[in-house]
Amino acid sequence: MKLSYEQEPNGMYKLHKTDFDDIALMLLREYLASVVDSPGEVDINYLIKDCLYLDVYCKNLSANKSILGLVAFEDTTIPCYNLHFEPTTFDLVAGNIVLDMSLSGQRQLPRRRFTLAHELSHWILHRSYHSPSNQVFALKKVGYLPCGESEISIKKKALVTESDKEEWQANSLAAAILMPKFAFLHCAYQELRQHFGTGAAVFSETVDHDKYKAAVGNIAAVFNVSFQATEIRLDQFNLIA
Repeated sequence: MKLSYEQEPNGMYKLHKTDFDDIALMLLREYLASVVDSPGEVDINYLIKDCLYLDVYCKNLSANKSILGLVAFEDTTIPCYNLHFEPTTFDLVAGNIVLDMSLSGQRQLPRRRFTLAHELSHWILHRSYHSPSNQVFALKKVGYLPCGESEISIKKKALVTESDKEEWQANSLAAAILMPKFAFLHCAYQELRQHFGTGAAVFSETVDHDKYKAAVGNIAAVFNVSFQATEIRLDQFNLIA
């Protein structure tokens, strides 16, 4: 997938909020066109493995579960831990994604899906920035990008450093992939009318806490994402009071 956006001197794309929906829709229309307009779970595993031919592995990435996922930008070797939490290593090729074992299990599925989409977004957006031929990358001397809880977080925060911008971009694209704009808005307005009436313009927790929780929860369930991710996505479209 080739992007045609203007780039900073360091190789990072100059992206605005609306660009992420455009990139996600371009990606999904090419590989999973049915999810663009119809609300439902985006098969992120199929998109990564069968459409983009990227391999996904699960490893104990840290002793304290501080690393949730990573993506390799070149052939490299990462430190990790075996099942007994003894230090070991694992060889990767460029494009490999690795998730931490803590994201296994049904209860962790929304979090796991977002982490997968986040790492995929790094691969789509930041390969030029992390290219071994890029002098900025050469100074890092590491061929992969580990991401923890603070990086894979969709909470609003100031974009102070290059790393802040990079993670904001990955989180924004991940949300746009898992909750495609048109399908998401269709589902959101349906839930809004059902719970708050045909004249309602926004979801308001202060108007009715229970209806708010039910409506947002229903949207989250449709796309198999977290409640918080759904709230942030609704806020992006000015649908939260």
